[in-house]
Amino acid sequence: MTIIRKYEWVGAKNMQYVKDALLKSKEKNEATWKVLDKFSYDGDDLGAVCSKAETTFKVWAPTAQMVKLRLYSVGSREEQPNVSDVISTTEMEHTPENGLWSITVKGNLKNIYYTYLVTVDGRENETADIYAKAAGVNGLRSMVVDLSDTNPHGWNKDSHIFVENPTDAIIWETHVKDFSYAQSSGVSHKNRGKFLAFTEHTTMYGVRDRRETCVDYLKKIGITHVQLMPIYDFATVNEAGGDEYNWGYDPLNYNVPEGSYSSDPFHGEVRIKECKEMIKALHDAGIGVIMDVVFNHTYKSRDSWFNLTVPGYYYRIGKDGKWSNGSGCGNDTASERKMYRKYMVDSVLYWAKEYHIDGFRFDLMGLHDVDTMNEIRKALDSLPNGSKYLMYGEGWKMFTNVDSGIFLANHTNMGYLDSRIGSFNDGIRDALKGNAFDDRNKGFAQCGVNKGGIIISAEGQCGKYCGWAQAPTQTINFVSCHDNYTLYDKLVSSCIGNRDYKMRYENLIPMVKLCQTLIMTAQGIPFSLGGEEFCRTKYGDKNSYRSAPSVNMVEWENLSNYGDVSDYYAGLIKIRKQFDMLRDPTRATANRLKFFQNLPNYAAGFMISEEDGEFGENKHHKMAVILNGSADNYLDAEIEYSDGSNWVVLADGTNSGVRSLGVVSNNRFMLNRNSAAILIYKSWYDEIMEKQQKGKKH
Repeated sequence: MTIIRKYEWVGAKNMQYVKDALLKSKEKNEATWKVLDKFSYDGDDLGAVCSKAETTFKVWAPTAQMVKLRLYSVGSREEQPNVSDVISTTEMEHTPENGLWSITVKGNLKNIYYTYLVTVDGRENETADIYAKAAGVNGLRSMVVDLSDTNPHGWNKDSHIFVENPTDAIIWETHVKDFSYAQSSGVSHKNRGKFLAFTEHTTMYGVRDRRETCVDYLKKIGITHVQLMPIYDFATVNEAGGDEYNWGYDPLNYNVPEGSYSSDPFHGEVRIKECKEMIKALHDAGIGVIMDVVFNHTYKSRDSWFNLTVPGYYYRIGKDGKWSNGSGCGNDTASERKMYRKYMVDSVLYWAKEYHIDGFRFDLMGLHDVDTMNEIRKALDSLPNGSKYLMYGEGWKMFTNVDSGIFLANHTNMGYLDSRIGSFNDGIRDALKGNAFDDRNKGFAQCGVNKGGIIISAEGQCGKYCGWAQAPTQTINFVSCHDNYTLYDKLVSSCIGNRDYKMRYENLIPMVKLCQTLIMTAQGIPFSLGGEEFCRTKYGDKNSYRSAPSVNMVEWENLSNYGDVSDYYAGLIKIRKQFDMLRDPTRATANRLKFFQNLPNYAAGFMISEEDGEFGENKHHKMAVILNGSADNYLDAEIEYSDGSNWVVLADGTNSGVRSLGVVSNNRFMLNRNSAAILIYKSWYDEIMEKQQKGKKH
């Protein structure tokens, strides 16, 4: 949409109505939006607030000439195609001082559907409520809901799953449909690909070598948090259809769960209850839930609910009159504007309080301004145990139209963000496996290149000399996520090239384990794509956002072929949980890292000490991490910065865990090709074992 409206003083006291003059000046339009900000509303009751006696509807539409409330008996026209489904259409009352339109309707309107008819510049448009908490099928009509009716059994006793520090989290990303779509998930047919799949227990795969799947599996390997790809109502899947698929990065109704994941998308209360059941089931397993939120753009532009309500206000407009497109989706939202900032804060708080969400991942966070992100952090902090909500996003540097003086929440500006707002570390991803956008490009795991990137990554981007993070709490370390190739597909493409992604290549298995060894021992917060730990493939599809479910699904049968890799990941998780210095939320450990100097270029190693090796009682609390990136050479590594003590091997490229795999007595360790190892001082290991034995006796 390139037509930008000019506003003039007319009629009502201190209020502006839209006039049909057109202009294409970004500067004049920015001035207009700043004027509108003066007519903002700071109440917490936007949308529909219902009781058995009455329901009050409120919508902020400062440029509207008229707003009407329309009530419907059903959630979509298709449900009653041959008869009128309109109950009533009523004009709302206007409060010019703050741009609010409101109306109170007597009687119990629970489960009644509604829209707003907003007249701007003489044109009437029908729109759903941007503050809607429930909706009909495909989200075209909002619904009045009594949220107390949507609480599953035991919901009042459900509690958040928090970790003490962000660096204690171990995050596993999945998509609701991917998680259980495969028959090998062990989930009942009716619940596959649905919210309720997460509520099923004792799901298994296999006959002789039976393995847990789904939530039981996550609990077994030690995952602390599941990051769910968008679970809000998105636009590109027909909720009344069959196997349509989309990742969900096309927001329609931000405060409503997605209907295609429910057993009944036609009744708006069902999806809410089943979404809560999913969250409760994860909490019951001791697993926190992180919600992927996509505030940086909307699915539609001209016809989005935001634009139909207050034309142009919620979006960034370029000097040429075109909508800013830093997101690549055609309509960057304007987080710096007062009422969109409020909307983001309100939405996050709503999901945190009503759905017991434990953390938030912000898609394309680099398009949002620093002040808004800090405001959201502050709002979460105000909740009980609020400082423990996880909060991070994609801090990529992107180009979007904002006024000078507005700082965007990207890697360059991490110092302006609260240190508990993290960002994905693409540096460690590309250092380990090569450029994510180049099929054949190799990284350290394949051939020992990018050693400098390995060093910076081990420090969590917050070492003494370089990096963009203030502390490890700002660094999300990962080697694969839903974007681009899966880790195994990238290794196949770069090393094999024959595109038989389903085959097990023995030379690639150590590379997978090497990647995760660094992810789990680097300073920061470890993150992995669900199924990465058993060599998940998408058959070479590097942008599967709307590919078939059969391409995207987690194939749990892979546990039969790659169970050793999954076990290795689980062992690394145990190691990370055992040693506090791997989870240090401060820069102290990063600043103490000592990198080995006598290794060949294709290898890297570093010493992690719990305290400075020159001071304190724990000078023998040391860990060595050694990585051999060569595909051709074994590595006879000297363990540098050692005082001559013996070492216990905890990970050797084949096995991993907190039990000894052997003792090294000469400060040298032989490492296989494309492999990694973790060792600790034997005296420290003996101390840990002694404490564990005493604990068992008591």
